[in-house]
Amino acid sequence: MDQPRFRTSGQLLGSTLLPVALCLACTGSVGSPNARRQPSTNGTPTDGSNVAAGNGTGTGGSVGVPGTGGAGNMGTGATPATGGQAPFVIPAGAPGPTALRRLTNDEYRTTVQELLGLAAPPADPLQPESRQLGYNNFASVLTVPAVLGSQYATMAARLANEADISKLAPCAAPAAESECAYSFIDAFGKQVHRQPLTAKEQQSYRGLYDLTRTTDTYETGIRHVLEVMLQSPALLYRMEYGSGAAERTLSPYEVASELSYLFTGTKPDAELMQAADTNALSTPAQIEAQARRLLALPRAQTSVGKFLEQWFLVSDLSQVVKDQTLFPSFATAQKAAMAASTTRFVASVVGEGDGTVKSLLSSPFAFVNSSLAPVYGVADPGQGDTLVKVDVSGVSRAGMVTLPAVLAVQGKQNESDPVKRGKFVLTRLLCLSLPPPPANVKIDPPAPDPNLTTRERFAAHAANPCASCHTLLDPVGFGLESYDAIGAYRTVENGRPIDASGELKGTDVDGPFNGGLELATRLSTSALARQCAATNAARFVYGRPEIETDTQLAATLETQLGASGMDVRELLVATTKSPSFTTRTFVP
Repeated sequence: MDQPRFRTSGQLLGSTLLPVALCLACTGSVGSPNARRQPSTNGTPTDGSNVAAGNGTGTGGSVGVPGTGGAGNMGTGATPATGGQAPFVIPAGAPGPTALRRLTNDEYRTTVQELLGLAAPPADPLQPESRQLGYNNFASVLTVPAVLGSQYATMAARLANEADISKLAPCAAPAAESECAYSFIDAFGKQVHRQPLTAKEQQSYRGLYDLTRTTDTYETGIRHVLEVMLQSPALLYRMEYGSGAAERTLSPYEVASELSYLFTGTKPDAELMQAADTNALSTPAQIEAQARRLLALPRAQTSVGKFLEQWFLVSDLSQVVKDQTLFPSFATAQKAAMAASTTRFVASVVGEGDGTVKSLLSSPFAFVNSSLAPVYGVADPGQGDTLVKVDVSGVSRAGMVTLPAVLAVQGKQNESDPVKRGKFVLTRLLCLSLPPPPANVKIDPPAPDPNLTTRERFAAHAANPCASCHTLLDPVGFGLESYDAIGAYRTVENGRPIDASGELKGTDVDGPFNGGLELATRLSTSALARQCAATNAARFVYGRPEIETDTQLAATLETQLGASGMDVRELLVATTKSPSFTTRTFVP
């Protein structure tokens, strides 16, 4: 039988179901304070008007050394503490701007999988996300260009055509077809919109079904509604209309979406929706209880892992290309093994260990298989592609900083890159701001020389116009010279011995160090690194660069959680208890 041909949502003239085309490039802050969906007194949202595109990126800020103070009690072991932390004293300050946050590709696919009860997420092509500050969930870059809009439409049509309507919208008696359709629209629409439909939304979906049913079957009418829902802006975007004027409070349904996508990467489950229905997400304690429940779910480990891998820029590994002559196995086996090894390391520390920033930066083990053994400089575990936990402290390694995946991303195609690696440590792990290069300066990296080590060639930086910056960057990167372009351990380069002595300057753990192991140990004791972890958590949770309020929050969290090593799970939970999680500032 021929597959039914569906109209796009753009053909629904007069409908409040905004077509995808109207949201092309939508991003940033929501428009007029009156342009929002407000919950009515009975808990069902009332209607709202159009949403204007804008920019909600916020402004960045440098992070200083956090102050001192007592730390709260922390749980250890395979799961985070179940008891609540002492109340946070959050510094005063404006919350971030209201934003339209499009679902990432993974979030959209997983949400659709759950909506339709699919065995696996749909694999239809979607244009890759752009990144800002290493993160793929920033509102400012999650636009819907024309290509992506077309891909959404194609996927929605295919999924609607293939959906099992007998399970999604069963209807036993022909006489009750409209009642069945309306019931499906209300129940399924609430899941798609992640809140009850407004009267106009309900009317539009019903009108679409009624229009189709005049010339076609019940099943075709349902498929048509389904196709429109699967490309609706209400599904594609995490709306943050809230209520209020200059400072808005998110609705319980908006808070439920924030929690669910943060910890599970998909739509709110039944328990979270029930909490929203009963207005049980209005206090920090209620939000914390749901955050801890979601964090205990198996899929939360994946979400926490994504945060850590994007923080350490490991997510960029898939795009890394190395010289095939020098590194013939990198593209064929080692790159994939590095990614898997990193994921396994993160799971071991966060899912099985104490989950602290200290352990992430200093744990003396790694997961190695036969292809990675020569990269790490250890004996082959002898189990082929299977990753085996191995002590790597004897080859000057510990924690995330010395993982081959991290070092490969921070290296050149054919050699190490002490400048890039030094910048990574200072800006990504310590959140330091570096001075800009002098105006009109021409930056030429030292030319390759088969008779010199990379360190010897880069010594010329001390005399160039950028010396003020390189005196901070280079000494840190030089301490990682025991690892080549793919992060493989080495003791010589071009026949000359490696000098892996380095130095940290302008931090709270200043001083000389020798090699990656000592650097990792030094960073693991840094309060500045812990505060930077909190800053990156705010970036990930709020989907934007940090603002001054986030910097103040990061210092507060370091004071409360730092003494015990700062469990990243507790860090994420604590971030949801901040007023910035439930309030937004209107940006005209």
